[in-house]
Amino acid sequence: GRIHNLDFITDISADSIVSGTLFLKMNSKSSFQEYQLELSHGLFRFSYDPRIHPGRHIEYYFVVTTKDRIFGTPVDGNGDLKPIKKLLVDPVQYYKQQARLNK
Repeated sequence: GRIHNLDFITDISADSIVSGTLFLKMNSKSSFQEYQLELSHGLFRFSYDPRIHPGRHIEYYFVVTTKDRIFGTPVDGNGDLKPIKKLLVDPVQYYKQQARLNK
């Protein structure tokens, strides 16, 4: 599989940020794993490599901790964290399947 970049962009001042963390769960495992991320020009990036973290389904969310507060994203209409859920599909296999279905 190919590498997927999971990006979070912030306009919070870099000198206010204490940490940026990605919480990632693969294939509906029971708990999220934490990955500390480096900030580069307002961008936190995690490169998800399915050879290192095998799985077809991932869930993730980001948390930024500042000196005063903690911010998480994405959130739902109530302001509660709502992890992103993604099905990772090989693009070649996807288009082959679509071609078969459209015949």
